[in-house]
Amino acid sequence: MRYSLRIAGYLLWLSEGGSALSIYAMQNTALEMSVYKSCDHRRLRDGLSLLSPDLIAHMSGHEQPLGRAAFAKMGTEVHNAFPDGRHVFTQAIAQKDTVTTYGYFTGTHLDTFQGVPATGKTVRFSVMHIDRVRYSKIVEHWGMGDSLSLVQQLGVKLVPGPGLMMKMGVKAGKHLTEDTFERLRALAQPDYYPQIPEY
Repeated sequence: MRYSLRIAGYLLWLSEGGSALSIYAMQNTALEMSVYKSCDHRRLRDGLSLLSPDLIAHMSGHEQPLGRAAFAKMGTEVHNAFPDGRHVFTQAIAQKDTVTTYGYFTGTHLDTFQGVPATGKTVRFSVMHIDRVRYSKIVEHWGMGDSLSLVQQLGVKLVPGPGLMMKMGVKAGKHLTEDTFERLRALAQPDYYPQIPEY
């Protein structure tokens, strides 16, 4: 059986397993929410202080886990690129030493982010985090965000690599036909539906 509870405006789901386990799960959830709230309120140093010096962060798009310093650098880049950035969590689930959060990140792109100069565009994309807590510090983090949605909202055009072009039947030196271009565009932008003019 699971119980729901609201902490700091977030709906939390706690697994049954005794009051001590529920209190432990609530404390871990409050710690995790404090990290994101600190970052959202421009107190990055406070948020980083809640991470273990031995933090291991598994991030989508990174082949190797990040240490605390690399994770902090990545967080600082997001912090600077989206100064009004906010995490909005629609669900948080806590069980023992693990807290899972799901929601979205929103912010205005006002500085360079991963090589993309400021666009002034407001973005909103899904995020999910799993954090393991030990001795009131986050010791392990798994993070995933909808990167495709983010780059599309920033106006970045994705170009298929040569491997995909070969699979599509495009040979070197050949020109793309209108049909092939539309198929490639649909792959690169799954939410793109071409408007066919009526005559």
